[in-house]
Amino acid sequence: MKHKNLKNLPLKGIKVLDAASYIAAPLVSALMTDYGAEVIKIESHTGDTYRDAVKGGHVWPESEMDWAFILENRNKRSLSIDLKTEEGQIILKKLVKESDVLITNMPGEPRKKLGLDESKIRKMNKKIIYASLTAYGEKGPDSKRTAFDATAYYARSGLMEWSKTNNADDHPPFPIPGGGDHPTGLSLFTSILLALINREKTGEGTTVSTSLLANGIWSNAMLVQAILSGHEPINTFYWDNLSALRNIYLLRDNSKFFMLLTNEEKYWNTLLNKLNIEHLNNDNNFNTEDKRQINRKLLKIELQKAFKKYTFPEIKEKLLKTGIIFTKINKIEETIHDKQAIMNDMFMPIKGEIIKNLKVVAPPINIKNVRRKKANKAPKLGEHNVEILKELGYSPKEIKKFQVNKIIL
Repeated sequence: MKHKNLKNLPLKGIKVLDAASYIAAPLVSALMTDYGAEVIKIESHTGDTYRDAVKGGHVWPESEMDWAFILENRNKRSLSIDLKTEEGQIILKKLVKESDVLITNMPGEPRKKLGLDESKIRKMNKKIIYASLTAYGEKGPDSKRTAFDATAYYARSGLMEWSKTNNADDHPPFPIPGGGDHPTGLSLFTSILLALINREKTGEGTTVSTSLLANGIWSNAMLVQAILSGHEPINTFYWDNLSALRNIYLLRDNSKFFMLLTNEEKYWNTLLNKLNIEHLNNDNNFNTEDKRQINRKLLKIELQKAFKKYTFPEIKEKLLKTGIIFTKINKIEETIHDKQAIMNDMFMPIKGEIIKNLKVVAPPINIKNVRRKKANKAPKLGEHNVEILKELGYSPKEIKKFQVNKIIL
């Protein structure tokens, strides 16, 4: 199938099979479509279970539009096929032979049963890049277990424990949904690109892999490295224990102001001047950095009094040119209207969905003089069955027989 707007895109001509579900692995092929790759999403007759994420209101608030599915499956074509059948395996073999990349996050046993394990795929196409995403890694006692990013990326890596409160009886907050899937997907995306470059040089295909756990540990690398280096575990940065100059304050407009003033020698007097509280310099509780830390709770009370006089726009105007690092803690509904995000194309339009002028979150990748492909809707289940089989050389009569025999939806 010929696509418009693929001229000069770096992945033009690359064909990808997406045999994956949910978030981390499917988003990899979505990223590849943004830069010109053609992706066929292989699904069972019931489809990727993530299609139902917004149905029933059990996981997300119920919606008529599969907004969660759209984000990870834009621009793809869907082939709903029964790979448990002999005919399904013949179709799979044809697809694999002409593909450059296969991506899957299926557990080991289902991969083997459906003919999607690395050894079988490699026999069909020695040059293919086989991309595997697992929960805990390819080897070890938990290699066959399934997981979500909440369990493997956050909980197992130590990230979730770090976010605990200073009340020993409290549980850590629930992890940000998809917050581990997206960086994990980006890791696998990078691995695939490196493998494609290597294939250009050697002519050989290979297998690339990553896991939710590996990416969780990578994200938690500073705290993990401290322990690897013999340091005692670094405890959570509880707000009450932090410096008053690296803390959160409530402003007059009820917005939350987050300041990270790290060079006190340089910025302490500047801050006092801008807040009109120079008298604190004469207070013996605060006239040295050590005293400010010892008396941080008292200092926080004084700073809170000062900050409460201003709205965020007012405090921003006062501090913007000082070099002091600060920000407002945005609500998500504020983030989507953030001029900085909008002007840097952090949201991109998508066509074909039920909401007019819909936008989706754009990937955090920018290549000068290379525009991403214009985003198109996520496919309906089996939407491109006939189209794809025709491209493989099947006649209308053969395709009809596949439909009657439930080989395809």
